[in-house]
Amino acid sequence: MIQLQLKRLIKSSRSQEQKNDIQQDDNPISNHLQMKQLNLQLQHFKLYQDILNEALNKYNLIMQTISSLSNEFKDIQLQQFKQYVSNFEKDLSLMQKFTQFDQIEAELKLYKQQKELLQNQLTESEKNNLGNQQVINDFKKNDAEQKKLIQDLKKQNEGYSIKVKELEQQKTQCEVIVKEKQAELQICQQQNQKNNEMLKQLQQTLVQDQQFSQSLTFSTTYKHIQGSVTQNGKVIENSSGGYYCCMCDQMIPKNGVIQFAIKIIEIADIMIGIGFRDIVQSKSYNDCYNIGRGTYNIQFNGYCWNHDQSDKNGKQIAFPFSTNDIIIVEVDIQKKYVKWTKSSTNQSFTLNIDTSKDLYPCVHLWGRCKVEILNKVFK
Repeated sequence: MIQLQLKRLIKSSRSQEQKNDIQQDDNPISNHLQMKQLNLQLQHFKLYQDILNEALNKYNLIMQTISSLSNEFKDIQLQQFKQYVSNFEKDLSLMQKFTQFDQIEAELKLYKQQKELLQNQLTESEKNNLGNQQVINDFKKNDAEQKKLIQDLKKQNEGYSIKVKELEQQKTQCEVIVKEKQAELQICQQQNQKNNEMLKQLQQTLVQDQQFSQSLTFSTTYKHIQGSVTQNGKVIENSSGGYYCCMCDQMIPKNGVIQFAIKIIEIADIMIGIGFRDIVQSKSYNDCYNIGRGTYNIQFNGYCWNHDQSDKNGKQIAFPFSTNDIIIVEVDIQKKYVKWTKSSTNQSFTLNIDTSKDLYPCVHLWGRCKVEILNKVFK
């Protein structure tokens, strides 16, 4: 309302100013009056403006008061509303409790039944627990027995472990022994192989000896005229004095070992051996047993006589033999030796020989003597 009056006053002042402007042009005096009026109006206007400002301030204060009162009213109404809501909720809860009383009663009844059921189950469980306690006691007893059994088994296992270690040690020892035995077996096999080879050689030698002995004969050509050869060349005998030599027809082979056997049938003085036929022949088969005479011999009294070894010639370093003795003569041209063995005593004597020329078996007979070449060599 105040604002409307102010607007009207301002509008009236502006109209009056316009009129004064028009009149000013007509009269200077009137202009002066108009100036006074205008100043007066300005004073009025300032007064009105102060009134207006005061009115505006009051208006703003009133509006603030109204706003504050409105907020307070709203707060009061809100608190009252909340109080109403709280009371309503309480009343509603109470009403719900009243409406749920029957349901609660039914639930209590159900709880009571459940309690009785649980009580019965508890009683039954206690009975079962008694049974279970007995089972537990049995289990404990059985557990103690099992523990004792486990301890016994552990002790047995420890014993078995010790036995296993002992067995392992024995196994190791056995393996060592087996290796040693295998080595020994290998050595034995090698030795057996050598023995087999030797046996084979001996068998071959035996066959060769048998063949040589069977074919060996005293020569009717390469002998002294006093010697008499009989029984298809297997026997020679002499009845006169002098060391008369008789050579055999067969030459001693260059390879391998050969043997032949001479049996003493009758004896006065006999030498048995081997010799170079050409040298003996050049000596007319008489006294052909000494150095340079071409033969290697042993005498019935154990003396040695030979072609080229003065240190052994005429020495009693062999063995004696007599009637019915069998003298086995072994010759190896490659190894350059001759060996005499008496079969009854196994006494033997060996002598080195010269193998640069062919060698032949021979005997030297003095006085009444008789010897035989055996078809088999008796070892």
